[in-house]
Amino acid sequence: MSDLIRGLKAEHDALKTLLDTVKSLGIGTPEGQKALHSARKLFLDHLAHEDRDFYPAYLAASAGQPDAERLATQFAAEMTAISRDIMNFFDKYRNGGSGLEYGRDFGKLSAALFLRWHKEENILYARYAALKAQNAA
Repeated sequence: MSDLIRGLKAEHDALKTLLDTVKSLGIGTPEGQKALHSARKLFLDHLAHEDRDFYPAYLAASAGQPDAERLATQFAAEMTAISRDIMNFFDKYRNGGSGLEYGRDFGKLSAALFLRWHKEENILYARYAALKAQNAA
């Protein structure tokens, strides 16, 4: 596994941990709010890392393979839509929240992120590793 993929997966794990912290502490507590703000920052940093390092490397490795290039374009477009929803969540609850609406919104956020991470790690990152190996051969 490349250092790039290892780093991106570590960011996923750190974000999962922060979201678990928010869930366990509660969004209404100062500690929960701090964890939520940290999760927002990490999420934005992760997106920037993917845009700056991963997608250019993936596209370079997939040059001349239209199906691989389409996969990256598809994932990037999906992330744009997901990111909008995630940022709306962070903005909506930046000063706290509680009750059924928060629980429902947190559940949607968690489900969207966990599904996305699963797809990235098992499809996109795996394809990148295969492309790198193919290009090295």
